[in-house]
Amino acid sequence: MNQFKDKVSETLLIPLYMRAKESSRADAIIRDPIAQRIVESIEYDYSKFDTAKMSEIGCAIRCRFFDDMVTEFVRNHKNPVIVNLGCGLDTRCQRTVEGISDVAFYSLDLPDTIDMRRSFISEASNESYISESMFDTVWMDRIKSEHPFGDILLIAEGVIMYFDEATLRQFFNDLCDRFSNAEIWFDTMGTLGVKNQNKHDAIKNMEATFKWGINNGKILESWNQHLSLIGQISPGRFFRSRQTILMRALSLFPGIFFRFYSYLGYRIS
Repeated sequence: MNQFKDKVSETLLIPLYMRAKESSRADAIIRDPIAQRIVESIEYDYSKFDTAKMSEIGCAIRCRFFDDMVTEFVRNHKNPVIVNLGCGLDTRCQRTVEGISDVAFYSLDLPDTIDMRRSFISEASNESYISESMFDTVWMDRIKSEHPFGDILLIAEGVIMYFDEATLRQFFNDLCDRFSNAEIWFDTMGTLGVKNQNKHDAIKNMEATFKWGINNGKILESWNQHLSLIGQISPGRFFRSRQTILMRALSLFPGIFFRFYSYLGYRIS
């Protein structure tokens, strides 16, 4: 049963299923009981992801990385505002800052996805859903207006790589035009990751395709003078005992790893 009109939106089932699987492990990197409940409620052939071992551990590590990023950001800023872009059925607010009154958390995705989300996940007391494309500017203006002195953290997990460079350039320029005290963190493919996506253990089973990859995070600084790279990070450095042999080997050579995949963070100032 396919409930998704948008082929990119359907990819939200990959991290959802991987979080549910991870949650059942005794040595779980993250725990998401809500994901377990949702997987049982959505009729879908998840078995096609059961052999995707690199994606299984990759999704868990990525989820934990961005969860920790939110926690650290909140700890170090006075007026934290978190925006989870392309949130899908993710429960980042519930896992990290649910109920913390001085943290404003926004979960944003396309209207069809937010409608589905509402049927499974209620908004936390400090969370607001936004039914828009991340490329619309209405939500940006809203955040700026409602939080003129806010410290903004934008997270885009498992999203950026599905869009072309022109669309992304405009997106980053729109952010820079509106925010002067913000950070954005996301994951994306490298050029070799895009080129070899037909071998990706999970995406090869989907209709969505990777459209953009970057090997050197410094490149985005040339897109807009207000973008400055905070860091480009290899996920291979985390939870090495759970990594595949290939991931452990590649993690020793970050420059090579970045040609396939990396986490990127930028300051907008």
